Amino acid sequence: TAADRWPDSTLEEDALFWRAESLFFADHYSAAHNAYEKLLKKYEYSRHLDKAVAREFAIGRYWERFNAAEPHWPMTPNFFDNTRPLFDTWGHSVKAYEHVRMNDPTGPLADDALMAGANAYFIHGRYEDAAINYDLLRKEYPKSEHQKNAHLLGLESKQRMYQGPLYDGTPLKDASEIADQTLIRFGPTLGADRDQVIGAKNRIVEQQAQRSMAVAEYYEKNRYYGSARYYYNHVLEEFPQTGAAVQAKERLEQIKDLPAEPPDRLKWLTEAFGPVKRR
Repeated sequence: TAADRWPDSTLEEDALFWRAESLFFADHYSAAHNAYEKLLKKYEYSRHLDKAVAREFAIGRYWERFNAAEPHWPMTPNFFDNTRPLFDTWGHSVKAYEHVRMNDPTGPLADDALMAGANAYFIHGRYEDAAINYDLLRKEYPKSEHQKNAHLLGLESKQRMYQGPLYDGTPLKDASEIADQTLIRFGPTLGADRDQVIGAKNRIVEQQAQRSMAVAEYYEKNRYYGSARYYYNHVLEEFPQTGAAVQAKERLEQIKDLPAEPPDRLKWLTEAFGPVKRR
């Protein structure tokens, strides 16, 4: 009532904040979260900003941990527990973390919230969303205490996104860059994780070689031996220490004397109607 009767005033700002606080300490967390959002939407630079985002972070953490202890389907309704939203407790926890960073992107909890959201996605197997958040943390919060873990888990997320040599290779390329950055930046402090990063880098190189092998094998299967030789040679030049290089060398020996392209079975048709015009 106070907020409604004195709009655009310090009293309204205080009233919105204390209403949210009252709901928070009454354990009505969903209503409290909405009340904090109403305050920060109206007063973007509120003097209660630090406390409000801290409460949102705490609510998000509670929802995430509750769902881990007692998981429910997102569409399972909650009619009796005031500490949780009506639907999708886990989804609301991630949103709460996002709101912390959006409301106070330079605040002390911004990187914590970004890391918490990334970890929540990672645990749920949503590796693409996790990788996006780890990338944001690495790039936007270079002094964060979470930098090392963001590199390590970002590397793992990218690797788990990769689906094989016949699919998009961008996650593999990104993973390779993260592995290099991790070794350069944290090499002396990685400890036992250093061997894991080196192992991941070696696997990535092998997988990159297998991508070129898949292209070479496709051309060889279709008897475009010139193109096949090109990609087999690419494997030998770029990835000489891999198992794929051994396979490439064997295949090159097998097809070294074969014609670059398959014979034109429709040559008579081409000669009859003239050459095909190409753009």
